[in-house]
Amino acid sequence: MTYKAVITAVLLAFAPAVFAQDHDHDHKPGETHEAVEDDGIGVRGELVYGEKTAKVEVMEYGSFTCPHCARFTSEIFPKLKADFIDTGKVRFIFRNFVRDRYDMAVAAISRCTAGPAETKELTEVFFQRQNDWVRANNPYEVMAEIAVEHGLSKDKLGDCISSRSLQEHLVEMRNFGIESYQIDEVPTLFVNGAKIKGYSYEALKEAIEAAK
Repeated sequence: MTYKAVITAVLLAFAPAVFAQDHDHDHKPGETHEAVEDDGIGVRGELVYGEKTAKVEVMEYGSFTCPHCARFTSEIFPKLKADFIDTGKVRFIFRNFVRDRYDMAVAAISRCTAGPAETKELTEVFFQRQNDWVRANNPYEVMAEIAVEHGLSKDKLGDCISSRSLQEHLVEMRNFGIESYQIDEVPTLFVNGAKIKGYSYEALKEAIEAAK
């Protein structure tokens, strides 16, 4: 059996945890729970971009199976990063909002990396190549191909996608969004804790400028 076939078989056997967990922390503008490796099995926490000293915080809840989230990551986030994050004006936070088994599988795979920087890179790749795996006859096979292309080892990937604690962590992140922020659609964006309507660059820029 080829390496890709082994990874695909593992993914096909992957069973997401039941989406019913509690979360034991709160999040306020200016306070973050940055991604860290957790006992070597997956990168945990929200993904944080930019300086801690930035006066404006933008937070996104997004799903890998959401077309609008893919568009935001591919088309809008690069502008936001260049204009506001890289210039020190905005700190950006991404939180997973898992909605289905494919979303859970990709979320787990994206966290099977050496650290937060690599998880950010793989997160962007899965959004940019969303049509490749979502529309495939066997989405898991394409997920495996992408994972292999980005150097994920069989043992590391197997540990991550079968880790109940990692699944529960992703479920907790989603449930916290529902309970604390009333998330009912994705992407949902907040600027300094205030929910904004839509996800266009113009709407974000206007909210950021008003929050300074």
